[in-house]
Amino acid sequence: MKKILLAICLIFLSFLTQAQNGLDGIIVEKYYISNASDAAGSIGTLPIGSVTYRIYADMLPGFKFQAGYGVPGHQLRFSTTTSFFNNEDRGSTTPTYSKTQAKNNSVMLDSWLSVGAGCSGNYGILKTEDDVLTGGATVINSNGILQNNDPLAGIPLTAQDGLFVGSLQTVTFVGITNGTNANDLQVFDATSQVGNNFITSNGSWASLTGSTGSNPATNKVLIAQMTTDGCFSFELNIQIGGAGGLVQNYVARNPVGNEIQLPSLIYNAQAAVSITSNIANPICSGASVTFTAKITNGGTTPILQWKKNGVNVGTNSSTYTLTSLQNNDKINCILTSNASCFGGTAFSDTLLINVSPRPSAATITAQSATTFCTGDSVVLQANSGTGYSYQWMKGTTNIVAANAQLYTAKTASTYKVNITNSFGCSRLSAGVPVIVNALPAANIVAQGTTTFCTGDSVILAGNIGTGLTYQWLKGTTAIVGANGNSYSAKASSTYKLQVINSNGCSKLSTGIIVKVNTLPTATVTAQGPTTFCAGDSVKLLSNSGAGYTYQWIKGTANISNAIAQNYVSKLAGTYKVKVTNTNGCSKTSTGILIVVNCRVENLNTLNQATAFSISPNPSNGEFTLSLNTDEVQNGNAKIEIINMVGQTVYNSNTEFTNGKLSKKIELNSEFSKGIYFVLVNIHGVIFKNRIVLQ
Repeated sequence: MKKILLAICLIFLSFLTQAQNGLDGIIVEKYYISNASDAAGSIGTLPIGSVTYRIYADMLPGFKFQAGYGVPGHQLRFSTTTSFFNNEDRGSTTPTYSKTQAKNNSVMLDSWLSVGAGCSGNYGILKTEDDVLTGGATVINSNGILQNNDPLAGIPLTAQDGLFVGSLQTVTFVGITNGTNANDLQVFDATSQVGNNFITSNGSWASLTGSTGSNPATNKVLIAQMTTDGCFSFELNIQIGGAGGLVQNYVARNPVGNEIQLPSLIYNAQAAVSITSNIANPICSGASVTFTAKITNGGTTPILQWKKNGVNVGTNSSTYTLTSLQNNDKINCILTSNASCFGGTAFSDTLLINVSPRPSAATITAQSATTFCTGDSVVLQANSGTGYSYQWMKGTTNIVAANAQLYTAKTASTYKVNITNSFGCSRLSAGVPVIVNALPAANIVAQGTTTFCTGDSVILAGNIGTGLTYQWLKGTTAIVGANGNSYSAKASSTYKLQVINSNGCSKLSTGIIVKVNTLPTATVTAQGPTTFCAGDSVKLLSNSGAGYTYQWIKGTANISNAIAQNYVSKLAGTYKVKVTNTNGCSKTSTGILIVVNCRVENLNTLNQATAFSISPNPSNGEFTLSLNTDEVQNGNAKIEIINMVGQTVYNSNTEFTNGKLSKKIELNSEFSKGIYFVLVNIHGVIFKNRIVLQ
């Protein structure tokens, strides 16, 4: 009978720092398809077209295959719809290799279980890895047999495809007692057709020291080879080991404890269908739920029939979507498979739907206008409810940390709120558009200097734009009627401009400071009579002030070098003074008229025909003027009284008839005591006298 193969791997394992899933999966390779030549050369009936399958355990580096097993709850099964084939010429001996055996299809087409078949000589590697491991240098082995394409031997069991060259070790197979030697695998014996099922729930085959693959980087171990012309399937349970005594059990179904379920441990299972939903129970009322069917062995044209509460629904599709599920609805699916192997009808499990209510409403109330200007805001309020939580959204994006019932919107967008109740179900509100109008620009440009003297001004110009209106402010007070684009500032203050656009949004400019410096005082005082004859003069005196400078003016022309506080006038004309202070501000006085176009008759020079008397003199303020002269007979006489500093303190007019004048004058008590000049002007002839007030 055929011996179970076992080899001892001499590969040092790298130590694992932590537990991980060491079994990547099970690889099934269709190793060879028998042709007519193979069938003619076989000992026993080999059906043409029989497929030789090789089964590998694919492990991470550092892990070892330890056992394949069947125990209660975890069935070990190899099945075919016809029969497994075994070459009768080599069925009872340990396989060795020669060219003759290769031509006789020895070992290559047998059905057997193996462990440790990847320790040396590249025994048991995949066909696709042959050239990679040999470096692609040659396709002829040392025995002269073509690798993988010998026309007589088909694909021989060469060093590249599974030649075993190491020593053997006994493998224990528990629970099989078909022969006298419990250590022999008697299921696949020397009989060419050995039945179609190998099933056990109380047996295993094991490598006593564990087996690793010949290539540590890929670590694939050949664990079985089966040849059949029927539909092949299996269900495995695998135990592997790792560093530090780590043991991992991988099962096809029904994992218990630390067992790990791995789908690839089932190959070509019976037709089956399972369904899942994209939303786990409980679902929320009105939710769109998509159910997806997973088909196993469905054939080329599987047919699916969805059912809701036992009634046919949906279409022949792998998905079924509903938006109107009710509590306790039942969803299942029926598969009709046309697979040549293991087809038929399969029923999915039934999903019982639990439906939770959504919030009764999701609304937003704006507490003020939703159209406003930049810098303003609106408070949006969501409806309240027991156990409600909130998530505000701007457009379609959640606003970070916006989870209160109220939200203050400051920027333009469409705002929504997603309200979630205590069941975890949500309702999304309708959007509330918020419009934020931009502010206009507000700038002021001075069209000249902003520091000037009283009486001057500066034009302040604001920015222009379509639809803009304006309001000028002096300090914080609006200037009545100042609504143009520009404003003439004449007084000291800080001026600002409020600009309003067509949306009613306004912006206040920064202030521009205008400083108006005061003018100095400018007066002229004559220090004597301003009417005199050629050769005389009068001293003109301007007011004083700290830092004042002066410029005397005759008529409209500056008098050269007349820049002192006083000026002695000798010529007739109108005299003014321009006074300038330390701020550079100037003021020109009113003019004072100097008359030099007369002869003055003093008291001491009057001729005998003229008498000019004042009586009493000295006087207390009441006195009479008497003038008799033959120089002037009739006319209007102008009387002036001038103090000692040249100021006219009294003047009046009276008639002069037949060369005589008599005039009583009464000065009030406000006149100070002292000497005064009395002048009588008759047609340019001035008569002069003195009076003393006491």
